[in-house]
Amino acid sequence: MTDYTFICYTHEDTRFAKKLAGELQRRGLEIWLDQWTAVDNAPWDRGGQKALQDCRHFLLVLSPAALNSWVVRDQTLLAVNQGKAIIPVICQTCSLPSILPAEPVIDFSHGQFSQRIEQLLTDVYGHFDQPRQPLQRPAATAPMRQLPSWSWPSAVVLILLALSAAIFYRWPRSAGEPALVPAEIEPVSLGEPVYVPTVDTFQAIDPQSTPIKTFRRTKDGNLMILIPAGDFLMGSAASDPDAGVDELPRHVVYLDEFWIDELEVSNYHYRQCLDAGGCSPPQLGSGLFIGDDLPVVGVNWEQAAEYCTWAGARLPTEAEWEKAARGVDGRLFPWGDEFDGALLNYCDANCVADWRDFGADDGYRYTAPVGSYPAGASPYGVLDMSGNVWEWTADWYGDDTYAQSIYKNPTGPETGLQRVIRGGSWFYPSKSLRVARRHKDIPNSAYDNIGFRCAVSPLQPVSIKDKGGS
Repeated sequence: MTDYTFICYTHEDTRFAKKLAGELQRRGLEIWLDQWTAVDNAPWDRGGQKALQDCRHFLLVLSPAALNSWVVRDQTLLAVNQGKAIIPVICQTCSLPSILPAEPVIDFSHGQFSQRIEQLLTDVYGHFDQPRQPLQRPAATAPMRQLPSWSWPSAVVLILLALSAAIFYRWPRSAGEPALVPAEIEPVSLGEPVYVPTVDTFQAIDPQSTPIKTFRRTKDGNLMILIPAGDFLMGSAASDPDAGVDELPRHVVYLDEFWIDELEVSNYHYRQCLDAGGCSPPQLGSGLFIGDDLPVVGVNWEQAAEYCTWAGARLPTEAEWEKAARGVDGRLFPWGDEFDGALLNYCDANCVADWRDFGADDGYRYTAPVGSYPAGASPYGVLDMSGNVWEWTADWYGDDTYAQSIYKNPTGPETGLQRVIRGGSWFYPSKSLRVARRHKDIPNSAYDNIGFRCAVSPLQPVSIKDKGGS
């Protein structure tokens, strides 16, 4: 263990976290902050998990946004399991989770920042202003106070360790609450026994790909990922030069938890529906797009909806699609704010369009096999949310939808002429691959760059195949 402080925060509190880290470092503390570490837009755990494991102190920045952050939740649980000294710091007024220690808590939401820094250094770290060099151990200066560790009763910790692979924690509620699943379900016609995800069907998976839970559908074998409930930023900032008028205004949306396919539906899976009589053939004669692992294209909105219904699912709403693609922090692309042509299939040097990017080569001229760019995953581990093929969503399109959007579980206009498609494709340039980009087409359109994926509501009956991950 090394004598440094790991700062845990949500992206909404980045400015405060950086200010706090800078001041603590200036006062002589050794600080680990992901913003100061070159990780090439990688998920936090690539270097952050080791940094957390090796730290002595875990400084937890709390705010309403932090209480809804899966990153904060997961990092905090790791810190608890590893017996770190937890230092709660409030940057915006919020309720303090009952599982946190009563002391020490430093409330920066009241009083001057400099006063709270002194309180943090004096009451928690047990020393006053120090030179800028990092603290050394052992040192001749005044010893640091022993920080109370955030520890649960041993029985609770044992239960947590045993169930952490199976339970999605809803912090600040009780840590043992599983993802919402129905106790009873109405029978549906799927042609075989129907089950719903339960604690026993969840599988712990690598947070680098997705920190949530997965299950595999019986009908087609597609893997689905759980997207947790909570707020997220939808739309684009007015300052974004690439933002369309229909992406404005940027607004906060709350979604109940839902499941979404990890991958776009492939030709292999669509053929299962064809063979079962649940789908009609794609409207595409070219042999360039028929490989088993390529995304199915040449399907209109009705065909996409038919497939999802056959599989015991549905098309995602536009809001669900966007949250699964970008997470909660308003990023421009699934992996971050900077475009990287190596992380997706788009109109690069191989493309046939006049607007192709001659400076990039993603390896494919047309569609790429689904899941070909794992490094381009969204914060939840959902793949191909930018590029490859546009994806049908459930919503009708409206150019003023966001101006009239409701806060909770929006579903778009009640009627319309066109359906929303999202994500860009192999035929489009980078500005059309932003996760906030809205596009649309008439429901009976079927092109070689439009496909789809499916979603499931937490109370929607679905078929479970196994606990396998991929």
